[in-house]
Amino acid sequence: MLRKWAIMRTSGIVVATCGLVMAAITPATASTSHQIVEHADGNIAGEVWFNSGNHAKHSTSQPKNGFNSFTIKDTFCGDGWGVGVEWQLSDEVFTHRSTTDCEPVEVTYETGQATTIVTEFNWRPFMWDVTGQYDTVYGAWQSDWMGSNSTEGDTDLFTRTSVHNDRLKYDDEGSPHTFTATMWPTVHARLAGPLAVRAMWRDLQERTPLPSVLTADQRESMYKQLFCHAMYGKHPELGGDTWEIESARPNISWQRVLRGEGKCNW
Repeated sequence: MLRKWAIMRTSGIVVATCGLVMAAITPATASTSHQIVEHADGNIAGEVWFNSGNHAKHSTSQPKNGFNSFTIKDTFCGDGWGVGVEWQLSDEVFTHRSTTDCEPVEVTYETGQATTIVTEFNWRPFMWDVTGQYDTVYGAWQSDWMGSNSTEGDTDLFTRTSVHNDRLKYDDEGSPHTFTATMWPTVHARLAGPLAVRAMWRDLQERTPLPSVLTADQRESMYKQLFCHAMYGKHPELGGDTWEIESARPNISWQRVLRGEGKCNW
């Protein structure tokens, strides 16, 4: 299948400047995966977080982190090592790193790599000697999913759709993997409401397919959430500009769905 690359904004936003030898470690709570890289003595040289797709904005805790973005933080200023990230996607290798030691202390970098299919990939943090005397040191590999994005398609129901990983927000050990699909409904979709749910469900999966790892029970729950949003989300002021359906939510009865339980976020 051909995959069309959606062009997303690439940013390198400095969010802090170096002032202390060891920067305070603050978790990037919107992230879907995280890893550190250490000096031989066990001191943490840096940390990297990945924010799958629209997860950072959806979680509301770190919306500045952007779409499919890495947050790279140097936690040990003055050690002579910079911090970066390496990732492998579709048989290609990419990197992004600081300019030098603690310049900047923390940066958020949007990859710009969203296809119409949510794609699993691997990444790892690294520390590099700014003098070039020593070999690069890598942290452990992590797996995550590059969120999908579509702003095209022959549909009058959505202006945009996206699917992203929600691993750290919901998953417990042994639980099914979880994802969130986000839709930007048109006026037509809001007016059509439940009558167009089957068409909405089809359009969502044609534009940005749900991953095959989802169970039948998870898919049924997501369909019911979409029905609920379509029924009660006729006005943006009632439910926001987007509709989110999350595979982590339980598959409740249709009676509870029709009551609009939990404002469709049961």
